[in-house]
Amino acid sequence: MSDKAYRTAGVMGGMGPAATVDFMAKVLAMTDSGRDQEHVHLIVDQDPTVPNRQAAIDSGIDNVSPRLTEMAKRLQDAGADFLVMVCNTAHVFLDGVRGELHIPFISIIDE
Repeated sequence: MSDKAYRTAGVMGGMGPAATVDFMAKVLAMTDSGRDQEHVHLIVDQDPTVPNRQAAIDSGIDNVSPRLTEMAKRLQDAGADFLVMVCNTAHVFLDGVRGELHIPFISIIDE
C-alpha cells in the first residue's frame, strides 16, 4: 500500500477515558497489517476535563461546544485529516464544532 492511502485520524477522547482506550484497541485489532508501519496513524486528544455532557443537556447551558471546538482545532492543527469522537452523548454538541473545521468529522451516530 502506498503512503497516499494512509490518512491521519484525530480522536476526540477522554469522555470517558476508558472508552477512548477501548476505541483505540478496536482500531488496532481491526487493522489488517503485517508490520507496525501499516497501522492507522491516530492523534488522540484525551481530555477528561470536558464538562459533563448530560448535565449540559439537562440544564440547557452549553458549556461543552466551546471545549469540543478547542479539542477539534488542536487535532486539526496537529495534522489530522479527519476527526472522530468516542463519546456518543457529546455528538449532541457537534453542529457548532463542524462549522469551525476545515477537515471532515465522521460521526459514530451517522455511521
